[in-house]
Amino acid sequence: MNDTSGSHWDAAHAASWDKWFHVIEDGARGLSERMVERAAIAPGSRVLDIATGLGEPAVTAARRVGPTGSVLATDLSAEMLGYGRQRAQTLGLGNIAFEKMDAQALAVPEAAFDAALCRWGLMFLPDLEAALAGIRRCLEPGGRFVTAIWGPAEGAPGIGLGARVIRAHLGMAPPEEGAGTPFAFSDVGAFERRLEAAGFTAVRGEWVTVPFVFDSAEEFTRFRRDRSGPLKRQIADFPEAEQEAAWRALTEAARDFEAPDGKLRMDNQAYCVAARG
Repeated sequence: MNDTSGSHWDAAHAASWDKWFHVIEDGARGLSERMVERAAIAPGSRVLDIATGLGEPAVTAARRVGPTGSVLATDLSAEMLGYGRQRAQTLGLGNIAFEKMDAQALAVPEAAFDAALCRWGLMFLPDLEAALAGIRRCLEPGGRFVTAIWGPAEGAPGIGLGARVIRAHLGMAPPEEGAGTPFAFSDVGAFERRLEAAGFTAVRGEWVTVPFVFDSAEEFTRFRRDRSGPLKRQIADFPEAEQEAAWRALTEAARDFEAPDGKLRMDNQAYCVAARG
């Protein structure tokens, strides 16, 4: 889950992803497993994971392919790859390699993989068509590509609520939710048509719920503060007291998702698309 510029993925940002890894991956485990299933990944498969971030769904795929298979996990952020590499080593997975690589210029042999995966990465690419052409080229004929994107922002409060509430509280315009944002492909039908235009066949999508669970509304706000570098830069000119009031407003808005035990559960809708190369 990364972009291609690398500019926002410095060591501090990568560390924040690692800090909240448990929240994201506890929620996304089912999605990663479904992606691997839809890609028909099996023992012995050769798999490419694009924009792997901290190593998912690469690690899930590595467990499935076993010692006779292999996974190449790529990302543009060396810091993110470092965390993923460390995790794979801790898990004792020797069948997964991590390599710094631009998703729009995949430096891999032609027809080298049985399957390719990309979870929450394509939305950030300036040149989607170049990336899709590269993915088709690296797949064996009929190989499967499975990707996950976000639908409309209102269906993913764990991702979209922060900027909407903070900006509204400060009297700012609503956040941009188009190109270059997590919601760039909120029109999932249009996204599927772009896959077909790139030469993919048997394009089929389905919705998968990704729950983010927090101990409290306050913890959710800490999560968003740690992982909202661009938003914090956008509001930096406001007096500190006004910024803090806006973050408190986010905490109150998050209470709409509280369960009786005080925990928060935000069900986010991801769109999982499978296709053949």
